[in-house]
Amino acid sequence: MLNEKLLEVQNKEIELLRLKTKLQELLKEKEAKERLLNDLKAKLESAEKKLEEKKKELKDLKDFILYKQERIEELKAQKERAKNRNEFKQILRQIAKNEDEIIKTKQEITKVEAEVETLAEAYRKLKEELTPQIESIKGEIEELEVEIEKLEKKVESVVKEIETLKEGIPEEELLRFEELKEKFNGLVFADISSGACEGCGITFSPAEFKELLKNLEPGKSKCPYCGRFIYAKK
Repeated sequence: MLNEKLLEVQNKEIELLRLKTKLQELLKEKEAKERLLNDLKAKLESAEKKLEEKKKELKDLKDFILYKQERIEELKAQKERAKNRNEFKQILRQIAKNEDEIIKTKQEITKVEAEVETLAEAYRKLKEELTPQIESIKGEIEELEVEIEKLEKKVESVVKEIETLKEGIPEEELLRFEELKEKFNGLVFADISSGACEGCGITFSPAEFKELLKNLEPGKSKCPYCGRFIYAKK
């Protein structure tokens, strides 16, 4: 015979299992949404990074022109102070070289400006497309976090209830209960209210069912087919 309180323990353990299963499902769902959120953010950040890199390239080209213009002014001043014809010609060649580099850089700037414009438009469209999705997923994650927190508290509460129930049950009965859980796949007590054993699923004959109900003793009566302890809900 088993302590009737063990039925309460079993019911609480089943409830705990269901809660933990649901909790794991929510945690997996949250992880999946977080991965999706990170993917969308990474996609947007990548587009922004490309745009910023191209803008920097454009700025560097413009700075280069400013530097060359300053260099030309310096060379012009040196030309005025040239000591001989050979030095004068060398300075003129350097000025021409710098001017040629400015022309080539301006051509490159035109090309890069077009690329910046294209990337900026692509980033704008992508941001317009992804921002609502990102915000929606953030909201879904927040809702899941609220559900997860509630379930975690419920799990903690049920664990404490099980511990409290077990405190009033003799140690040897708890050990026997654990052994039977292994044997009966966690379901030591089976409800027969429907006319069939909840554990093995076998349906009783009308006469058999009537006899079982008549002699039913919680924590003592067993299913004649699987050997589980049986009870009937009121």
